[in-house]
Amino acid sequence: MTVRERLDAMVDMASMEQKMRKTQKYGTVTDGVYPMMTGDVWTSDGIILGVQIFPPDIHAVAKEAGAEVLENGTESYFMYKNIAFFCYKRRVV
Repeated sequence: MTVRERLDAMVDMASMEQKMRKTQKYGTVTDGVYPMMTGDVWTSDGIILGVQIFPPDIHAVAKEAGAEVLENGTESYFMYKNIAFFCYKRRVV
């Protein structure tokens, strides 16, 4: 992949993220469901690519995707098209 192809892909992703933010509906299952960063997620099968999302209820999002929420020590995640969509667990202080 050339530098220009990489930049074009990032422009496409940034444009899509803006569209997702603008069309998000607060208080619904779409609230907070847009990518913020990618990272690795530890699963029982090893490390896989993950995309961080910020839904108020990851279980509702997973249900819409037909997936099950899994938990590890620091995050909750579900698998969709071989990608882990995750959000960090809230710490109780």
